[in-house]
Amino acid sequence: MRKEKHMKKKILALLMATVTMGSLLGGCGGAQSSDTTKQESSGEESSDSEEPAEIVFAYMTQNNMPESSDLERIQNLINDYTEEKINTKVKLVLFSNSDYVNQVNLMLASGEQLDLFQAYNTSHLKYIQDGTALDITDYLDDELKETTEIIYDDFLAPTTVEGKTYGIVNMGSNYVPGGFTYRSDITDELGIDMSQVTSPEDLTDVFAKVQEAYPNMTIIDPNRANALFESYLGKIVGFDPLGDNIASTVSGVAYQDDATVVDIYETPEFKDLCNLTRSWFEAGYYASDAATTTATTAELLMSGNCFGTFCGLGNPKMAQQYSANYGQPFENVQISDSMIWAGNGNAWMVNSSCENPSAACKFLNLLYTDEYVDNLLVFGEEGVDYQLDENGCVVAPEGYTDLNSVAYTANMNYFFWGNKWLTYPVVGGLYGEEREANMKQNYEGEHSNYYGFLYDYSDKEAEYTACLNIVEEYKKSLWVGAADVDKTLAELTKRLKAAGMEDLMQEKQEQLDAWMSSK
Repeated sequence: MRKEKHMKKKILALLMATVTMGSLLGGCGGAQSSDTTKQESSGEESSDSEEPAEIVFAYMTQNNMPESSDLERIQNLINDYTEEKINTKVKLVLFSNSDYVNQVNLMLASGEQLDLFQAYNTSHLKYIQDGTALDITDYLDDELKETTEIIYDDFLAPTTVEGKTYGIVNMGSNYVPGGFTYRSDITDELGIDMSQVTSPEDLTDVFAKVQEAYPNMTIIDPNRANALFESYLGKIVGFDPLGDNIASTVSGVAYQDDATVVDIYETPEFKDLCNLTRSWFEAGYYASDAATTTATTAELLMSGNCFGTFCGLGNPKMAQQYSANYGQPFENVQISDSMIWAGNGNAWMVNSSCENPSAACKFLNLLYTDEYVDNLLVFGEEGVDYQLDENGCVVAPEGYTDLNSVAYTANMNYFFWGNKWLTYPVVGGLYGEEREANMKQNYEGEHSNYYGFLYDYSDKEAEYTACLNIVEEYKKSLWVGAADVDKTLAELTKRLKAAGMEDLMQEKQEQLDAWMSSK
C-alpha cells in the first residue's frame, strides 16, 4: 500500500509538471503552443546577476543531421530559456546514432570540453571506474531535487556505487512485455482466437493454421527472432543477464532465486527454446533462408507475404503504427510479462572535469522535468520543424511530408531521452489515459533481484570480445532454428570455454557476490 501511494504521488507530480501539454490529461486535444508552454513551465526565474555558466551537452539524432545553422537556431532558443531559468548557456553537440559513443569517448579522452553526456548502449560502469563520471550525490537534493521526486523507485540503483550516485538512467518505457505482432485480417479470416495465446508455445498451432491456408507465406519474420529469446529467457524463465545482452550473453546469467552465474547455453531452458524454434523451422514457419536473408522486417511486412514478427510491447500502440507503416492490419498478443534487469537503461552523466557541475546538474534536471526544453530538443521549433494537429499530436509542418525531412530532424526516441513522458505524442502514439496507464506500468514494473548490479569486464576485455565473436557466428541460426540444436550447442559451448568464457563467468560471480554482500 505504501509503495502504491508513493507511486501515485510521483505520477501526480509528473502530471502536474506537464499539465500544460494536455496530452497527458484527458487526451491531447487542447495542447498549447510551445511559446505558451515556455512561459508556464519557466517557474521562478533565476535571480543570479553573475555571468551565465557555459556547458557543453552531447546528444544524438536517429535521423538526418541538421545543417549547422539549424542546430544553432535550436541552441539559441534553448539559451534564451536557460539563461533566464538557470543562468546557464548550453552548447549543443549533436552526433548520429552510429557515431555517438565513439565521438563522445574521443571528446572525453582528448580533454575537449564536454560536460553532460550519455553512457549510450554501453556499460556506464566504465565511466564510473575510470573517474570520468562525476559523483552527483551532493546535487540530488538541490539542483536535481525535482528529478528525484518523479523518477521511478530504485531508479538511481544502476548508477550508484558504494553509496555514491554517478548518473541518472533514462526514464521511459522500461516495462516492456514480450509480444508477437501479427496480421489480424488473417486470424479473423481463419477464426483463430488469439486471446488464447499466452506463451510462445501457444503460437505453434496458430502458425500451423496460417501455413495451411497460406502455404507460400513467410510465417515468422526472422529479423526479430532475438526478441523471442529476450522475452522467453529474461521474462518467462527469469534469467538476469547481469549487465549483458540476454539474447547473446557471453558472461553468464543468474536465475532470480539463485545468485549463481551459469552458462546460459548449457541451461535446459535455453535448449528447450532452441528446440521450439527448430520445430518451427522444420515445419516451414521460418523460411529456409531465415538465418541468412537480407530482407528487412519492413520489407517483409510491407510485401503482404509475412504473417508476423516477435517484438517488445513497450508501446501499446505498436500494432496501430505497424498497420499505418506497412499497409496491412496488425494486432499484438502478449506472450510474457516484463522485468527490469540489473543494468537497465542508458545513463546521463556529468563529466568529472566539468568546471561548473552545478550548472550541468541544473540542465540535467530540465531533461527530466521541463517539457519546453525536452520538446525543443526532440522536435525542434514549433511552426518551423513541426506543428501540432487538432489533437495536439506532432506532425510535419506545412510544406513537408514527414518529420524526417524538416530542417531540424533530431526526433529522438524514448530510449535515449531523459524523460519520454514530457514530450508531445506523435500520431499513432500514446496520449491521454493511454499514456497515463503506460506511465503507471513503468512505475510499478517488476525489478530483478539483481537490479543495480554493474558488471565490469574491463580486465578481461580480450576474452569478452573473443566470446562475442564466437556467439555472433551461431546466434541467428539458433534463434531461427536453422541449426541442429544438440550439435550446435555442443560446438558453441566448447569454443566459448576455449576462448575464456569460464573466466568471464568467474569474474562476474565474484563481482555479484561482493555486490550481494554489500546490500
